[in-house]
Amino acid sequence: MLLTLIRIFFGVDMALGLLNYVAWSWAMGQRFNFIFLALSILSTHLPDWDMIPFLLLRKRYRLYSHWIVGHHPVFVLSAVVAGSYFAAKAWAPDAVGYTVSLITCGVMLHFLHDTINPIGFPWLSPFSLAHFRFQRGKPMIVTKAELNADERQERALGRTAASEITDRAVPISKGMFLFWGIGVLALTAFVFYQSKK
Repeated sequence: MLLTLIRIFFGVDMALGLLNYVAWSWAMGQRFNFIFLALSILSTHLPDWDMIPFLLLRKRYRLYSHWIVGHHPVFVLSAVVAGSYFAAKAWAPDAVGYTVSLITCGVMLHFLHDTINPIGFPWLSPFSLAHFRFQRGKPMIVTKAELNADERQERALGRTAASEITDRAVPISKGMFLFWGIGVLALTAFVFYQSKK
């Protein structure tokens, strides 16, 4: 489990959370704030919280993917915009636009990252089962045969609940670590720049 947490910490979603925070804070003239940094990081991980209902319901409903709740962009993005708007109105009324932009963009970055997956991402879910991915820099629709093959492969693995978590955390590559390092450097530069003001 420790290895999984390390993989999450050094993962692409973490780096996206750091870069998202720096970009929006710089663009909107916000000073460093740990709470907003945490919100940005949480937003880039938010869709994967559907791992919890997946683990609880996977055997009962024969589920093979955790993309059951948090990976329906039409609903999730609408809920995120509305939820972050009303929360910001109550909690940070002087930073509503910043808060909504930061959190919504974080979730969107997660979805774009999932689109790089070989089986793509269901951008129109639940209205369409079509998966879209980027191949050679161009968007394309994943074939039904590829989706069926992926489902057969996932079901054949017969993972336990623990292995569902540990096996889905991607091993850290040099590229991922470099990307994470860029996120940390950007955050460090932003904090340093803020301290000089």
